[in-house]
Amino acid sequence: MGDILQKLSQRSTPPWSYSTFMDTALYDKEIGYYMKTNRKLGKEGDFYTSNHVHPVFPKTCARFFADVIQKEGLDPSICEWGAGDGRFAKSALTYFKEKEEALFENMHYLIIEASPYHQETLKIALGEFEDKVKVYSTYKEMVSDHPSFSGVIFSNELLDAFPVKVVEKEKDQLFEVKLEEVEGELKEVLYQADEELEKWLEQYGPSLPNHYRTEINFSMKEWLEEVAPWLERGIIVTIDYGYTNEELLAPERREGSLRGYYKHEMIHNPLKHPGNMDLTSHVQWDAYKKIISSYMTEVVHTSQDKFLLKAGLFTFLEEVKDFNPFSDTYKLNRAIQSLVQPGGISSAFQVNVNGKGLSCMEEYAFFNEDPYEWKG
Repeated sequence: MGDILQKLSQRSTPPWSYSTFMDTALYDKEIGYYMKTNRKLGKEGDFYTSNHVHPVFPKTCARFFADVIQKEGLDPSICEWGAGDGRFAKSALTYFKEKEEALFENMHYLIIEASPYHQETLKIALGEFEDKVKVYSTYKEMVSDHPSFSGVIFSNELLDAFPVKVVEKEKDQLFEVKLEEVEGELKEVLYQADEELEKWLEQYGPSLPNHYRTEINFSMKEWLEEVAPWLERGIIVTIDYGYTNEELLAPERREGSLRGYYKHEMIHNPLKHPGNMDLTSHVQWDAYKKIISSYMTEVVHTSQDKFLLKAGLFTFLEEVKDFNPFSDTYKLNRAIQSLVQPGGISSAFQVNVNGKGLSCMEEYAFFNEDPYEWKG
C-alpha cells in the first residue's frame, strides 16, 4: 500500500477521487498495472477476453469489417484501441490476407496501446504484418500522423478500464466516494458531490435511490468527443460489458460495478492489490449512446452472441472428419459453440456499432444473411 499512497500524495493532497486512484493504480509509469512487464491476459495473467477463446472471434469481426468496408467504399483501414497482446489484430489481419486479398493489399492497421509491455508484445506477435501495422502509445501521437481517419475504429474491453468517479446517494443527497489514508490504508469517505457530478446524473442518469452507488465515466465521454469527430467516414465498433440505467438500479447492483481481477478471481474490494490487479467498471450504455448520438448514427446495439451470429460466426464451422477431440476442427467448432451458448462468455458483453457518412447499411450481410445457414 505504501507505493500507491506515495504516488497519490505526489499527485495531490487527500482526499483522492476514485478516478485519481484508478489512473494511478493502472497507468502510473512505475507502479501502474498496465505499465508493468508481467503477463496480464490469458491463463498466466489475471483475466481472459473473447480473443482468448479462439481466433474465430476476431475473424468473425473481421468478416463484418470487410463487408462494411466493401459496401461503403471505405479505406481498408482499421484502428484498434487497446490491442493488448495482439491476438485480435493478428487473427483479423490473417483473415484479410486469406479471404480479402484486394483489401489486404492496401490495408493500414493502426494500434493505440499505452502499455510499454504490450507494445513490445505486439511487435513480436505482428511481425509478419509489420508493413501493415503501426503502433502508437497515445492518440495524440497517432493524430500527428493521421489528422483524420476513414475506416473502422475498434475496441474490445477498453472503456471498462477507464478511470471512473464513484457517487452514492444517502438521505436524498448525492455524495462522491473519495479516499483518504487512515493508519497506512486507503479508506472510503463521503464528500458532498460537486455540480459536475450532479449534472451528469441529470443529463445521463441513472436516478439513484438512497443507499445506491454508481460510477461516472467522464473519461468515456472525453474519448467519444475526441474520437467521433476524428472519424470522417466509417464505423466505431465498441465491445464491452455494461448496463442500461434500468439495469444499474437493480437491487443486486446497489454497490455499483467497480471490481478488480486478480489471478482470474473477481475481487470486490477495488482497493486491494493496488498496481497488481486489473480494475474495471461496467459501461453505462445509456450515457454512451446519448453522447455518441451527437456525432454518429447507431447501426446496431446487441449482445455479443447475437452480433457474432449475424456477423457470420457459423460460416466458420467445419465438417468433422477427424474425431480426435483435440483436433483443430474440434477446437474450432467447440469455440463457436462456447461463443453463443447461453450463459457463456458472450452473454456478458454488448456490441455497439455507430456509423458516420454511411449510405448502404440496408445492404450489409449482417442484416440480410441467414445466420444459421452453414456454408461449409
